Amino acid sequence: MIKLKREVKVGLFALITLGALYWGINFLKGHDLFSKDNTYYATYDQVNGIQKSSAIVIKGFKVGVISDITYDPQRSDKIVLQFSIKNKFRIPTNSTARIYSDGLLGGKAVEIALGDSKTYLSDGDTLPSFREKDIFDIAGSELEYIKQRLNIMASDISKTLDTFNTLLSDNSENITSTLANLSEISGNLSRMIQTEETNIRNIVNNMNTFSASLRDNTDKIGNIVTNVENFTDSLQTANIPALVNDLSSTVDQVNGILAKVNDKEGTMGKLFSDDALYDSLVAASSNLSLLLQDVKEHPKRYVHFSIFGRKDK
Repeated sequence: MIKLKREVKVGLFALITLGALYWGINFLKGHDLFSKDNTYYATYDQVNGIQKSSAIVIKGFKVGVISDITYDPQRSDKIVLQFSIKNKFRIPTNSTARIYSDGLLGGKAVEIALGDSKTYLSDGDTLPSFREKDIFDIAGSELEYIKQRLNIMASDISKTLDTFNTLLSDNSENITSTLANLSEISGNLSRMIQTEETNIRNIVNNMNTFSASLRDNTDKIGNIVTNVENFTDSLQTANIPALVNDLSSTVDQVNGILAKVNDKEGTMGKLFSDDALYDSLVAASSNLSLLLQDVKEHPKRYVHFSIFGRKDK
């Protein structure tokens, strides 16, 4: 039996350890050293979040990893991703490789959307590719828009402040005068309030007295309100239509009397419309007045009175 020296044993153990470590690292990266992988390529404008060993999935199932990322601006402005995919997964020629967000933390992965072609890609072929905008791209564009709007707003505010400062500078004397007038008005109001303080206190006292008087005469006020309510109830219960009908009947009778007076055929009508009758009444009244006056002046002509029965001639 061959006896190995201690140094050889240590060397072999170190080689085996390094080999296992290399295999374990590649296994964790998705490389299987015992199976053959196909290599494919895809080009993108930018690959934010993509790094070596990023996952390549088909329908959510991991089929490989990103094995290399290259960028040569002298040859192209595109970034080239090298895919390492297990050879048991055949990819149709019209498939596409899409970069998408793998989670909310900003991690990226490549998803291969399988086409329906009957022909398949060979080892070393290039896949059609595109990159899907994620929330950060959208947020970046929105932030850029907000930034532009804020710059415009800041410029407008600056112009407004400049205009306001110019206005203050040009009208500083007027503003000072206005403030002085306001101060004087405030002083006048203060003095007026101090002067009228006694009157104001008297007014308040009078209002308190009036309020107390109302409180003390609550019963009387209640009686007045009750009387008003009773009067209102009396008006509501009174037979107003009957009174109106009686008044209307009385007015009709008065109108009838006036109509008869205006009628020349009636006694009152003739009395008021017959001029001859009116003149006769006036003459009779005049004669009656003369007769009474003569009786007053010469009563003996009309009354004979004697104690002894003597008759005067």
